Amino acid sequence: MQYDVIIIGGGMGGLTAGALLVRWGLRVLLLEQGERTGGYVTSFKRSGFTFDATGAFLGGCEEGEEFYTILEQTDALRHLSFLPIETSRNIYPDFTLDLNLQGGFEAYISGVKGLFPQEQRGLEQYFSLIRKIGEEINRFEGRTWWHTILFPFFFWHLIRYQRASLGAILDQYFRSAGIKQVLATLPAHLPPSRLSLLFTATLITKVLAQRVWYPRGGMGAIPQALERAFVEGGGKVRLKTVVERIEVKGGRVQGVITKEGDFFSAQRVVAAINIRRALHDLLPEAYRRRVSGVVRGLEYSLSSFLVYLGVKIDLDRRAYPYFTYISPGDAEVEYEQLRKGEMPDDPSMIITIPTLLDSSLAPGGHHIVRIMTPAPSAFRNEWGWHDRSRYRTIKDEMAQRLIRLVEVRYMPVLSERIKVIEAATPFTLERYTANEKGATYGLAPTPGQIGVGRPANKTPLRGLYLAGHYTRPAHGIVGAALSGRFVADTIMEEQRK
Repeated sequence: MQYDVIIIGGGMGGLTAGALLVRWGLRVLLLEQGERTGGYVTSFKRSGFTFDATGAFLGGCEEGEEFYTILEQTDALRHLSFLPIETSRNIYPDFTLDLNLQGGFEAYISGVKGLFPQEQRGLEQYFSLIRKIGEEINRFEGRTWWHTILFPFFFWHLIRYQRASLGAILDQYFRSAGIKQVLATLPAHLPPSRLSLLFTATLITKVLAQRVWYPRGGMGAIPQALERAFVEGGGKVRLKTVVERIEVKGGRVQGVITKEGDFFSAQRVVAAINIRRALHDLLPEAYRRRVSGVVRGLEYSLSSFLVYLGVKIDLDRRAYPYFTYISPGDAEVEYEQLRKGEMPDDPSMIITIPTLLDSSLAPGGHHIVRIMTPAPSAFRNEWGWHDRSRYRTIKDEMAQRLIRLVEVRYMPVLSERIKVIEAATPFTLERYTANEKGATYGLAPTPGQIGVGRPANKTPLRGLYLAGHYTRPAHGIVGAALSGRFVADTIMEEQRK
């Protein structure tokens, strides 16, 4: 069958692009190498427990906001409902900070000011800068020809801070090490000196400035809703289908060939997968040179190690919020250890307890506790991946070490209450999602890899497009979904022309 568009990869970028394109009347085929769609944004079941693979929260889920609009446009919204995440807890070596996540930007600022009243002037200046950058980011996404002509006037902050790190700006505004720790506590697996200020502003204005949410039924409900909307709109999904090659003729994409030898024809292909595989492994050698510059020098993010626990325990929501971050103290030291392939003795950890929000995810009287920490793929000779017995031993030892740390820092007697335990290494993440080395966030959000520094959604090869967390605008659930919308908008604009 002749398709208008073929999408490789059923993560958030691919699903969003597909669901939009079928709503606009195009014939679309989505090919996913795994057993289910969703990529990192998925759930799995063990002994009555529904575990989230990686995702933790969402912003932009209220009417008029960005993610809500995407779900509305794809018709996935009617299959979803969201639960509010009211508070989060950040535990640092010398203090603890509880944040109100339902009060928006002002509540976030108020919580930080309350802990550091002596830094009030610096906080006002810092958040004023974040707001201005956020306004320009929103304006840039909806820019007109007039904005483009007068670019320096409308986007002065984006130009000035394009190469700025968060650490440099924090040093400019603050003296206290504690407040710098708080303001650098972001989902990125990077220390302040390596983290883009523009990414920080994007995350704060698009997520923390709004209320944050959790999907009823677990994170896997999101791709399920998008896939359902895609199929109801006329889209076709083929699971467990590995694309072997993107066919190109006369400088234009012609379709794809699968590992089984099936050919599917389309003059537009969206690669919503690992960017190096998309632009190197899948293209004929004669055309790789045209796109080689896109992937040259890209830096992938660190991976993660995760422990999934089903526990029989009573938990008071007032004592244990859904989301808790435990700081290592010095993020720069931790990152240097990770970069060298080592796992720190006292790592940063994110602990989520989704059953405090949705009790249906576990049997009665039980809870789910998930522990996540940054991890390098090179740890102990690639986690002993090439020796299955050694790999299991290393994985089990690391899981037990994290459980002991959580007991000491946060939740006593945890190990005594465990009924189900699973763990995931960087190679688990790579095996299920094909993200190279299990890169948690696709591209690392460094100053050189944010905004226009990220690969464009449209490649130099006619008919080939990119979606997902290796391309614009950013990583994260909403960022990847936006990449799918950007691709869909580009394709439809070309169709109209």
